[in-house]
Amino acid sequence: MKHVRRGMAAIASLALTAALLTLGTSPAAAASPKPPASAPGIEYTAMPGDGAQRSSNGKGTAQMPISPDNPAGTEWLNDCLGSSDAQDPDGRVYNRFKWCSDFELKAAYYKIENGKPVLKGTNTIRLLAAAIGYNDTRATRVFLRAKTGQVRYDGWNLIEKRTVAPNLKLEISPECVPGADQPTTATCGVGRSPAKMEWAQWSNFPDWVYWDVSSIGGEGQDQIAFHQWRFDENGASPGYEQIQRGKSSPVGIRCDSATYFKIRNESYPHACIYTGALPFLTQSASDPSHGQVARHIRDALNNPDSTYPLKTDGPKKIPGMWSASQAGRGEPLHRIDREGEYGKRNENWKKSGCGQNTTQGNPWAPNYTPATGLPATTAPNQECDEYPFGSTWEGAAHPDYDFSVRWVDKTHNGSAGNFLGQFYVTDRILRYSPSPTQGGGVTPKGPSADPFWVNITD
Repeated sequence: MKHVRRGMAAIASLALTAALLTLGTSPAAAASPKPPASAPGIEYTAMPGDGAQRSSNGKGTAQMPISPDNPAGTEWLNDCLGSSDAQDPDGRVYNRFKWCSDFELKAAYYKIENGKPVLKGTNTIRLLAAAIGYNDTRATRVFLRAKTGQVRYDGWNLIEKRTVAPNLKLEISPECVPGADQPTTATCGVGRSPAKMEWAQWSNFPDWVYWDVSSIGGEGQDQIAFHQWRFDENGASPGYEQIQRGKSSPVGIRCDSATYFKIRNESYPHACIYTGALPFLTQSASDPSHGQVARHIRDALNNPDSTYPLKTDGPKKIPGMWSASQAGRGEPLHRIDREGEYGKRNENWKKSGCGQNTTQGNPWAPNYTPATGLPATTAPNQECDEYPFGSTWEGAAHPDYDFSVRWVDKTHNGSAGNFLGQFYVTDRILRYSPSPTQGGGVTPKGPSADPFWVNITD
């Protein structure tokens, strides 16, 4: 299949009592409009057992809870913390807007004797943590509480274990990892002072405390920035030194100020998402509203040589197939501006492949041939559907990939288009912006290269 090369031009917690928590001043976050009245509740469920989780659009400022299990029994939190992945050092990225962890922090206490530090004992606490990203502010809210009764006092003598160790102070807060900000001009900040209690109080304190980790600055038109945050523990107490403070594993976030994330009349111009999630769009081949499109994509991915336009000089190569296994996963797709230069080229190539109902006199089909092109349809109310999507860099005009076209009912095509648009918002898929000198066949790179895949279920 002959392709035209792309040109070189680019697409131009509730506050605790004063004895427990002192509130600090929040750093200035990126300016954002009044939050939407409600966030869309669209969720796409992954195939069971593949490790990926439901999509989410985060929470607006007005809807951000002061507890991650508000309302009680929140399904995502129970599911997240109930997985063995939550006890991994990095915690579990549940989806692009949610994260959780079940982890330990330790504090080794020393006393200075004869000018030298002498280890007296070690306190260990089991903590539950969760986080929810905003969809209207460049921030993520981080929650923390101790597991009731999950405190150990090891190595202390019998008297100190009862009278000293439980009464030592424990101060915990998230912190931005120094040197992790990309670009280096971006700034990460934490908007509250640490939570501080005695170890025994932490052990029996039932509520969640919270902080907002925020981002300022970034790269490109969308002001994209990458940060890492972690929990920092300080157990130093009068008379007892802590030589090394406890740190949890870093957690990666990406923040942006892209203005094109919209669903109907609601706009989501700022957000921070968790970078550990691999986003993919799940569609069902049996869905009554857009199953025809899903079946087309399934055939294009699983049996591309059976699809139009036919290719006579070798097998077709069509990207985007999702697999839980990295070895079985296809090359990803990257979103572009559907109305931009490359999106319009995709549209022209799609129309040349399907012939738009008739080949005679069709201005969109200079490369259409009856031998390889999609046969004309006589069925009413049909449209030419293409895969990869016209809103992707790997679409019909890409010189290194092939594409597929098929006639589908207009209603199915429209429903599938809306479904894709909602996925872009709920998973916060950035539009790829190539550099001014980048040609069309180059693999997307840079902060706006946001890969995703497609998963077709029965």
